[in-house]
Amino acid sequence: MSESTKKAASKVKDFTEPAKEFSGVVKENYLNGVDFTFSLLEQNIKVLNSQVDQYFDLEEEFVSNVSEFYKNVPKNLPFAKDLPYGGGVEKVAEQLDRYTALRKEQVQSARSITEKYTKDARAAAEENVEKAFSLFTDYFNFLNV
Repeated sequence: MSESTKKAASKVKDFTEPAKEFSGVVKENYLNGVDFTFSLLEQNIKVLNSQVDQYFDLEEEFVSNVSEFYKNVPKNLPFAKDLPYGGGVEKVAEQLDRYTALRKEQVQSARSITEKYTKDARAAAEENVEKAFSLFTDYFNFLNV
């Protein structure tokens, strides 16, 4: 190997080592940013879930009170048989119970979708960062030949 080739190879090596170190630091910062972003998202989801739970507690209490009212309405009143759902006050109470059950199922579905999305999005983001920086590593290794 000639002297000029050795000097050129040492210059490339001198360049690639700090660049690899810098690339590693940047990669770590990107991964920390991804982790922070998704941690923040998860905390916001927890707060939202607690608010939804409180809302449902209030809604269940309301539905329970309305159902009790309809169950306690005397059956011999003239309007008691003409209530919605064609079956009088008992049917109203049943429909309110079905409404509550439906709302719980809707929220549970939304929660499971949100949890799956968050988990998959975090994994995809981390994988993308890993792949992007593996390209830098491959490039630096190519230069280092």
